[in-house]
Amino acid sequence: MIIDHTGFLLDLEPMRIIGRLSFPLFAWIFAQNWKRREEKSAKPLITRLILFGIIAQIPHLLLFSNIQLNILISFAITAITFTQVHKSNKKILMLTVGLITAQLLGVSYGWYAILCPLLMINLKKGGDQIWWMSWSVTNIIYVVTSGSLIQIFAIFTPIILLYHNPANDRKPSAIEK
Repeated sequence: MIIDHTGFLLDLEPMRIIGRLSFPLFAWIFAQNWKRREEKSAKPLITRLILFGIIAQIPHLLLFSNIQLNILISFAITAITFTQVHKSNKKILMLTVGLITAQLLGVSYGWYAILCPLLMINLKKGGDQIWWMSWSVTNIIYVVTSGSLIQIFAIFTPIILLYHNPANDRKPSAIEK
């Protein structure tokens, strides 16, 4: 992300291309933590994301000179959506409401902020054809709807994740939970 933001400020496209891997990697980290969370931990997670999102919004506004809500707010909306989808017997409806809400609120990445972590939750080692097709189509649609052609490089992020070894993951301490 630092590489991406530096590339943005200095107008260096190669750094921006590398930076396109950032959000899908963050989405993957979010997805890994979401999968191993306890049911009761969604509310504190959402509260922390909103609190730090509000704090981070001030430098975000000053640095990027736009009113788009930052990535922490994006992940808060994602966590709220995932919680509602999990609780509801109308999962598609709740997911649709979340996607529309993210877009209407103007969070960073809009609807992609929810769909990207959702896909990452379902990423298996190496993926399968349906997953790769879903990932590719989602990224292509996002490139078209966002008008950001450089975002197409995000499509390659899961290739990096093929080298992840879950045995090396650090489990959160009691304080972190």
